[in-house]
Amino acid sequence: MNRREFFKFSWGAVGIAALCSAVGISLAAVVRFLMPSVFYEPPQTFKIGEPGDFPFGPPTFLVDEKIFVFRDRDKGFAAASAVCTHLGCTVAHFSSDQKFHCPCHGSVFAADGSVQHGPAPRALDWFEVTQARDGQLRVDKDKVVPPTYRLMV
Repeated sequence: MNRREFFKFSWGAVGIAALCSAVGISLAAVVRFLMPSVFYEPPQTFKIGEPGDFPFGPPTFLVDEKIFVFRDRDKGFAAASAVCTHLGCTVAHFSSDQKFHCPCHGSVFAADGSVQHGPAPRALDWFEVTQARDGQLRVDKDKVVPPTYRLMV
């Protein structure tokens, strides 16, 4: 094999290798495109604890679930979302005026979650609270209820 034949053979081999690589990468991209991209969310129904874990009076803020749990002697349990309906910031509850305040853009929500001031387009959500068979309280974020909903235990 002389030099000219060697280069013909080597460039032909390089060309075939490049073609096979391109086809393989393209097929891998098509297979990846056909597979769904699934983002798993945390469960929307979860237990928050025993009824005795929550004091009467000011709401208890559960950081991981981003909810406020209210317990009233006469009305029972309620759960309000701590997510502002404007841009999703976490609101804070102030016992001094019994209102929710958003630190990001200044929205103010009344005790029932209705918008009193600010850019928030709608009221805070209230979620269904039930009691599980084991006695723990369960919140279902998929079931939005009116602000007057309460669970008596």
